[in-house]
Amino acid sequence: MSKTWLITGSASGIGRSTAELVLARGENLIATARNIDRLVDLARRYEEQVELIEVDVTDASASLGAVAAAMERFGRLDVLLNNAGYAHLSPFEQVSEDDFKAEIDTNFYGVVNLTRAALPVMRQQKSGHIINISSSSARFGSPGSAAYTAAKWAVSGFTASLAKEVKPFGVTAVAIEPGSIRTNWTRVARGHVPPLLPEYEPTVGAIMKMTEGYAGTEPGDPDKVAAVLFDLSRQNDLPEQLVLGSDALARIAQNDVVRSTAALQWNKVSRSTDFDGNATPLRLLD
Repeated sequence: MSKTWLITGSASGIGRSTAELVLARGENLIATARNIDRLVDLARRYEEQVELIEVDVTDASASLGAVAAAMERFGRLDVLLNNAGYAHLSPFEQVSEDDFKAEIDTNFYGVVNLTRAALPVMRQQKSGHIINISSSSARFGSPGSAAYTAAKWAVSGFTASLAKEVKPFGVTAVAIEPGSIRTNWTRVARGHVPPLLPEYEPTVGAIMKMTEGYAGTEPGDPDKVAAVLFDLSRQNDLPEQLVLGSDALARIAQNDVVRSTAALQWNKVSRSTDFDGNATPLRLLD
């Protein structure tokens, strides 16, 4: 059965690749972006299948409007792909309060806003997929991306809780945690770095040196990511988080070793805060 999608950040990267694939396979699409001029070619090629809507995902009312447009045009909403996001590399100390908040608002509250708008529709349908683009950095921290990493940790945690809530009535939620993908992410992230305070040269400075010339050579293929996302929309038994990319798997495995070692080292301290005697542990839902 043909599905109706809503994709945020459709103008570039994973969003654009997925939009192209969805339309090529005969699905319907609400394609959103801050600037829809970059999407007019899709409307020309797939006039009957697509509607373009200018949406700032930080605007909750605009998010509601995008979902309402899907219902008015196509009568249902089957897949929400929360893809819109960006990063600016900089030491936390050198990020202004406004810039930090703007990054959190787009990368996290954008997901919250669209999910809040879409969920009542999917609950009534008793079906739907919510696919949230998180990041492999949700499993570890990286110098220079405090706001981005904080937002992506939040996306993964939000999705894990949401998945448990909505599964009983037929809705599936999954957080995608990719590694580096050949999009404009690196170029944008590197484009806003201030002159570093000397104390941050060994950390954020090292990241900047590592990523010199990296844009356009990242290992992840956005078209292959899009193909995976399309396949996920046909499956209901999904993990709460799905890692994509061999680079992401390697970094996460390395970080898991560090965490496991630290957990063993600090095990006695971790257990020292319990009440003496027998206490009843809370059993959470599986």
